[in-house]
Order: sequence, then structure tokens, then C-alpha cells
Amino acid sequence: MTDPASKPHVKHFVGISLFTGATLMLEIALTRIFSITMWYHYAFMAISLALFGLSFGAVVVYLKGSWFPREKLDDRLALLAVGQAVTGGVGLALLLWIPFSPTLTVFGLATVLSSFLLALVPFLFSGVAVCLLLTRWPARSGLLYTFDLVGAALGCLLVLALMSPLTGPGVVLASTFLAAAAGLVLAGSKRWRKVAGAICAVLLFLTIIQPFAKPFRFQFVKNVFGLPTAEPVTSEPLVERWNSHAAIAVHKDVSQGAFSWGMSPVYKGDNHPKQLFLFIDAAAGTVFTQWDGKRAEQVEHLRYDITSLAHHLRPESDTLVIGVGGGRDIVTALLFNAPRVTGVEINKDILNLLEYDFADFTGRLARNSKVRFIHDEARSYIERSGERFDIIQASLIDSWAATAAGAFTLTENSLYTQEAWVEFLNHSTDRGVITFSRWWVRERPGEMLRCASLAYAALRKMGIKEPRKHVLIAATEFDEHEGSKTGVGTILISKKPFTAKDLATFADVMKIYKFTPLHTWEMSDPEDFALVLSPETHESIVANYQLDVTPSTDDKPFFFQTLRFSDIFRTDRQAQWVTSFNMRAVVVLLMCLGMVILLAVGGLLLPLKLASRHHAPLPRFRLLPHSLYFASIGLGFILVELAAIQRLTIFLGHPVYSLAVVLFGILLATGAGSYLTQRVFIDNEKVRKSALAALGVLFVVQIVLSLTTPSLLGILHGTSVPIRLALALGVVGLMGLTLGMGFPIGIGLAAGRVPEQTPWLWAVNGAMSVVGSVLAVVASLAFGITFTAVVGALCYLVAVACAYVSLQQTTEIS
Repeated sequence: MTDPASKPHVKHFVGISLFTGATLMLEIALTRIFSITMWYHYAFMAISLALFGLSFGAVVVYLKGSWFPREKLDDRLALLAVGQAVTGGVGLALLLWIPFSPTLTVFGLATVLSSFLLALVPFLFSGVAVCLLLTRWPARSGLLYTFDLVGAALGCLLVLALMSPLTGPGVVLASTFLAAAAGLVLAGSKRWRKVAGAICAVLLFLTIIQPFAKPFRFQFVKNVFGLPTAEPVTSEPLVERWNSHAAIAVHKDVSQGAFSWGMSPVYKGDNHPKQLFLFIDAAAGTVFTQWDGKRAEQVEHLRYDITSLAHHLRPESDTLVIGVGGGRDIVTALLFNAPRVTGVEINKDILNLLEYDFADFTGRLARNSKVRFIHDEARSYIERSGERFDIIQASLIDSWAATAAGAFTLTENSLYTQEAWVEFLNHSTDRGVITFSRWWVRERPGEMLRCASLAYAALRKMGIKEPRKHVLIAATEFDEHEGSKTGVGTILISKKPFTAKDLATFADVMKIYKFTPLHTWEMSDPEDFALVLSPETHESIVANYQLDVTPSTDDKPFFFQTLRFSDIFRTDRQAQWVTSFNMRAVVVLLMCLGMVILLAVGGLLLPLKLASRHHAPLPRFRLLPHSLYFASIGLGFILVELAAIQRLTIFLGHPVYSLAVVLFGILLATGAGSYLTQRVFIDNEKVRKSALAALGVLFVVQIVLSLTTPSLLGILHGTSVPIRLALALGVVGLMGLTLGMGFPIGIGLAAGRVPEQTPWLWAVNGAMSVVGSVLAVVASLAFGITFTAVVGALCYLVAVACAYVSLQQTTEIS
């Protein structure tokens, strides 16, 4: 089917850009939608499904090349574009109707299978089309691959531009419109142009009306308590906002009392203020509390929340609140007479609700002379700030959602690392404290123990010899679950040791509000807190504790994953009540890894066996180096890319930057690298040597970046946004420029040796990317992001060896 002498037309370059732009938009939009219908440890499957669909499409081309004759290629491409558009739209409608319930029942398994299959089908159509376009003209594969990647990069920008006005379902519809537009551009006959044009018109109409009429509505969302059973949507929100990293909705108050994270048992207030509930991605929530901005008695209940503990010890403190949410912590600080309150919020839409939509309801906080709101990622803001604060507060900051750049890359992770807590302490005053509140389960206190472990690591890094004297911990135990007292715990950490006066105040607060003291430098209950905070016992308790409570770092920023991989089959270590779905994420992740490996092997070995009936057999030694080459660059690319996204998301702070700069930058730079190697069509000795040299440079650049980037990012972490953006662009530019060389060089090698096998090789490349999309997360969780990047770089060393063997074979034949 290939013809090196022929040339693609302009419409083929435009068409492949439209295909890949639509595909990436769909992938990112599905990640956002899955974050609402599923928990984040399932949401990343959108990435794996996209990659698998693209690779399996190549298998179809390999097995059924006769379906795509040269004279009908353009109409076949139009058919594929229409198929991607229609199945994308129909699949969206059905996905929103299916309750995703991953339980070991026939119904549960059916919901999981049907959800993932519906999401997969559009990517299959795209995979066939992209494979046809990339392998139809091997001599132009470099330039076509450039347009492929540029289209995908532009898809990133379209997501940023369209998510807010169109909503998540609207972006999916926009992606189907782009796919249909690809069919309109590529169609060779008038009939297919009419079909594609009509579908374009319908999809454009649906896209435009989606934000208003909402023809595509969510019928089920994930369970707010972390249970696997989905919840039906029973009411329309008062306000709904979408952006590239979250969907927020405000609902009427249906509670029977004052909202709190950890209310004191002595609180007896009956006339609580009106409240509106704010949900982020259908689960993480807080409230807007009605307040006139003047009368303290309206919000007196906030004094009784365990999250306000720092204010009892440090009233009248200059306060910084991480994660403004509905403004509860802002109001609490004002209730304790804070002279100044700074609220840092990563989601601009939440600030807009406080400043405009519900300003009157919440006491016009944005206009209060003591309050200022900052739209930024908190850690990034604090590191750049020259200010110091008496209290730095974060109350149960977690979104349980996947960002558009990829799941397990969560905005809150950068707040719960050793490096972050050192920065927070450095930006606190001599009397200052940093305070974090997390879930508390007495029999399985994984999260609070990890907080204590983090406090120990941060304080020791600052040269403090006895961390236990710098830490106070308390909890409110308001419930009992499976024989264990549960509630919310709060940890206070100070640069200076807490004084006897502090301990007396702490004891008084415990007595008055009937909070439960967990640790002071005089007592510890349970004793594990004292063991974790003591230099003599820290290492042994962390190594032998039933859960993983090692201090999380920027290289392993997965604070919420407290289940060791070695314990995944021990159910006693997976049952941790409120956070059990975080624990299950590790089990789900390894199950997904096994599943994608089976899919990749089954999708390749079986087609290879079937292909022997349709293709002349090849000696294994001819195909093997090419197969290993494409497997290596497929795995290496995805490992390096996802490691870069994980690293730079923490470095840049804001998820919009990680999407716009990291993902867009890598794709665009990779396209540029592909363009530079577009002439690598292996047909003479000089070009062969230059190709091998280019691959050597590729490996050296990747291994150097994987080893040096963490130190460089650490040095410049607290610099201004323009400097960090420039550094990130430099890193991804150099990384992508070299990564883009691998594919066209491989196609050039194959075209001179095994030209009929290029669809198979594309399938191998894609299948290893599928495996790598899950393996990258597993490796980062288990061994750290740097390990993942180094393994990705070493894959290119394997590719260099394979290219050398292939070139030797080509030389012998010549």
C-alpha cells in the first residue's frame, strides 16, 4: 500500500492535524468528565484508552490493508472521520447515562466495561486514520508526524480556550466537530463531502447550545463518600462553572445543622446560618456561609471546629489561608480578630463566586479591608512572597480529581511534601505556626501520622534536633466506624518550640471544647506520634508501620497513597474508612497495568499470527530490531513525557500552566524535532550515520535532563512566574526537540528494510505507550518521578542499539 515516490496533498497535512487535535481534545475532556463520574484512580484510564485506540487502529491497517486501496483512500479517511465524530457524540450521551459502579457484580462489571468501551471506540477510528496517513507516504512521514503533533498541541490550547464557555460535554462535542471537519477536508467524492458537511453542521449546533440547553446532562456522578456506587443527579445546581482543571457547582443547603469539618461535641447551636454547598468535581466540597460581615454571633459555630485550633493559640494573627473554598477559614480568622487575612485560591471560578455571584450572601469578603484574595497556587505564591505570616492554614485541601494534564498529578500534592513544609515554616514568623487538618481514624491513623512524619522531616531539614517539641496534634472524634473512633485531626508546627504557656492554652482548649489531645511534648496518644517525631525511633517506626507514612517529597509527592505495593493483597491494610478509596487506588492501578499488558500483548501477538495468512513470511531477524526499536521509543516517550508533566506541574504550580506549557510545549517541540528529521529516509551511508548520531544525541539529552532537572527546578522553585515558565519551556523544548527524532528515523529505517510492516511497527509503538501510560504512574508511586524519567531515557539507549543492528543489516544487503 505504501508508495515512497508519491506525495501527500495539502489536505492530508490539514486532515491529520484535525484528527489529532480532535483526539487530544477528546482525551482531555474525558479526563475531566471521568473526574466527575469516577474517582481519580479510574479517570486516568482516558489516557490509556486513547493510546490503546490509536495503536489498535494500526493493527486494523496491518491486517486489513485491502480495505484502504490507494484510489479510495481519501473517502475511507472521510468515513473514519465521520465514524470518530458520530461515535464520540453517541458515546458521550451514553456515558452520561451509565452509573459507573466498579463492584464485583454483573451489573458493576457491565458498567465499567461499557463505560470504557464507549470511550474507546472514537479513538479506534482515529487510530486507523492516523496510521494510514503516517504510513502511506514513508518518505514524508517526518513532515506528516510534525503536523500530527502540531494538531495535538493546538488541541491543548483549544481545551484551555473552550472548557469554560462550553463545559466538559461541550468540549467533547467540539472535538467531534473537528473530527467531522477532517472528513470534510479529506473527502475525495462529493457524496462524502455532503455527509461530512451535514454532520459538521449538526455537531456545531449541539456544541453551541450545550452550555445553555444542556442536551448532554450528567445523570450519575461519583459517590461523595468514596463508595463505588454512583449517585443519581437529583437537582440542578444554582451555579455551575467549568475550567481545564475542575468543575464546580453550588447547591442549596439540605443539611440539618451548621457545617463543620470537625465540630466540638459541646456545640449545641440550633439556629445555624443558612449555607450553600460548593462541590468540586461532584465530591470535594465546602460551604458558603451566610454572614452580614459584621455580627460575630452569626458565625460563632466556627470557633468550635477543630480546624480553628491555631487561632485559639494565636488569636489576632496575620493569617494566610490555603484554599479559600467557600470562605470559612477566612471568616474564622476574622472571628479571631486577625488584622490581615490573605486567601490563596487556585481556582479563579471559586473566587469569582465569592466576589460576585454570592458576595452579598458571604458578607462581601472581597471588599473587607482586612481581606485580600490571591488567584495562584499557594505554594508557588508563598515561595515568591517576601512576607511572613503568623498562621498558614490548610483545612482538608484535596480535590480527589484528575487534572487535564493527567491523573495522579493533583494540584494538592505539591502542598504535602517535605520541601513545601520547609518553605511554609520559612515564611512563618517567630511566633508563627503552620496548621494542616486531615481525616483522623484512631485505629488506622495513616494520614495524621504521615503529617507528623512530614513535620519531622521538615523540621530536621531546618536543623531542629527535637521536632516533637515543635508539634501539637489534636482531633475531634465525632463518629465510630468499624470499631474505631473517627473524625478530623489538626496538626500545628512551629519553628520555635511550643512554650509552657502554649501547652497550658492547648490544654484549656482541649478541656473547654472537649477536643482529644493526641500529641504534645509531654504526652502522646497513641504513642506512634512520639515515635515518629523522635530522631531515635523515626526510621524504625516508619519502616515497620502497617501503612506507608514516609515523608512525601517533590520526587514522590503522593501524600494520599499510604498503601505499600507489597501490601496490596492484605485487606487489613486497605481498610482505612474515609480514605480507603485512596488506598484502593494502588490496587486498581496494578489491576489496570495487568489489563493493559494483556490488551497490548493480545492486540499484537494475535494479529501477528493472523497476519501470516495474508503476508509473505519474514525472517525474524529482519523484523525483530525494528519491533524492539518502536517498542523502546513508544515506552520511552510516554515515560519521559509523563515524568515531565508530574515534575513541572509541581514546579509551575498552576494546572493551567502544566497543560498549556508542558503538554503543549512537548507536543510542539516534538513536532519540530520530527520536522528536522523529515529527510531521514535511509537510502545512503551518510544519512545512516547521521541518523545513528541523532539517536545518540537523543539518548544523551534525555538522560542528562532526567538527572539534572530536579536540582535545577529546586533552585528556581521560588522565582517569578515568567522565569519559571521560561525554564519549563526550555526543558520541554529541548526534551521534545530530541524526542521528535525517534519516530521518523524509525520509519526511515523500516521503509528501507521492511516497508510492508510499518503499520505493525506503529501498533507496537502505540501498544507500548499504552502500557507506559500506566507503568509511569506505578513507577512514580513506587520509586519516584526521577526513576521514571531515567527508565524512559534508558529506553532510548535500547533504541540506539536496535537502530545500529538494523543499519548493519541494511549495509550488508546493500
